[in-house]
Amino acid sequence: MFKKLLIAIGAIIAALAVLMIVAGVIVYTKVNKEFVTSQMAKALNRQVTIEKINISIFSVLSGIEVQNVAVSNFKTQGELKTLQGKPVAAGDVFAGMESLVFKVKLMPLLKRQVELKELVLYNPVINLSRNKQGTLNIDDLIKSRKQPVDNEKKEPVKPTSADDLPVAIAVGEIGMKNGTINYYDGEHDQKFQIYKLTMLAHDISIDPKDLEKKDEVKINIGMGIKTVGEMKTGSVKSFDFTINAVGRVIPFDVKTRLLDPEVIIHIAVPDGEITGLEIFNSIAAIPILGDYLGEYISFLKDKQHWKNSKETGLDLHYKADKADITNGKLDLKQAKILFDGTTNIKTKGLDMSVGIVMSKEINEPVQTSLAKRIDSLIKSPDVKKYADSGKLAEASMQPLLNKEGLIDLKTKVKGTTNKPDVQLTQPRLDTLAEVVKSAAGSVAIEAGKGVAKEAVKKVLTEDQQKILEGVGDLFNSSKKK
Repeated sequence: MFKKLLIAIGAIIAALAVLMIVAGVIVYTKVNKEFVTSQMAKALNRQVTIEKINISIFSVLSGIEVQNVAVSNFKTQGELKTLQGKPVAAGDVFAGMESLVFKVKLMPLLKRQVELKELVLYNPVINLSRNKQGTLNIDDLIKSRKQPVDNEKKEPVKPTSADDLPVAIAVGEIGMKNGTINYYDGEHDQKFQIYKLTMLAHDISIDPKDLEKKDEVKINIGMGIKTVGEMKTGSVKSFDFTINAVGRVIPFDVKTRLLDPEVIIHIAVPDGEITGLEIFNSIAAIPILGDYLGEYISFLKDKQHWKNSKETGLDLHYKADKADITNGKLDLKQAKILFDGTTNIKTKGLDMSVGIVMSKEINEPVQTSLAKRIDSLIKSPDVKKYADSGKLAEASMQPLLNKEGLIDLKTKVKGTTNKPDVQLTQPRLDTLAEVVKSAAGSVAIEAGKGVAKEAVKKVLTEDQQKILEGVGDLFNSSKKK
């Protein structure tokens, strides 16, 4: 029995070895640099050069590595023939990469199934651009090459369904590591750069026959993204921040079976800076906040920056152009910005709640500044004898403070990302002019003791003046007694 088991194990090992060697020989003899470059050039309509392909009969196990690949921008067939065998010109590189590693799983080969274990690009550099007419330099790759004939009836585009997949898809890891994407927008003469990009989709499992259980792509993303120069249009002037994101994508809707990606992801933003965010500008421009907080709210118009933040980030759920944001937090030195709500990626519509909790260190300077503004509104020297601007400022600040004694503001944001409509929802604040008038009313009792009534009346409402007259009469009658 034991001998038969050994023979069976030996047979399996031998079969695997033979399979590996046969597959390796096929790969080794069929896949070479010239074959790959010619096939890539034909498929992409681009000039392709490859420095080296590391391949052996054991590549089925170890994988195939392609080194130093360069791909040009679009070329006609005539241009491709002329450039064959020549390196891609430095100024004509659409994409390049240091290496590409391709691995398949061995065991599924025994069942005549191909499962991709790894397809990863290392240190790729991709140069994307869009001209003034809105044409991308990859439009030829992502659009149908079939040109419509005049008067030809256009067939409606059939939505992609899970049933269009010929086989189940199982992939261990696919994506890129340490990549760079340079993007130029010719329409707005604007440059952006994504740097240190690691974007991996892993544990991919999609089976049209069992979509309820196998319809998921797990994702890990790490990158930096920044503007190159200030933006000339849009809802922000400039930005530069790093992102770490972990989550999953559900490619197909289980009910309709159509391709309708749903994204559930947590995004951390540990480092960054941003200038001129329209929502921040709109909050800082609320007049009553300017009256109360002055420079301590106008800081939102300046450059915001943070580093090594463990709290800055958000949870995102996206489907059908709608992005739902929860647990949003931006941890700044001056304040914590808390936000949640929805935005439509297509229309740029907003329905957000944005809260600002200020650092406690600013309470005292805010109160001091507020007292100076209140004092400047009290024009009468006689009233100033009885109206303490410091105490008025202290009282005026109370509605601003939460239970922890921090200035706490809440706003509602509607409109669009380019033109947000911001309303202060909490706290409800009186204008400083109303604060001063109310204070003047509170010293009316002193006016009956000798303060010139006319000086006080200048800062009183009609109703308050009537009260003042009554107080004066009361004092006069008491003196007669």
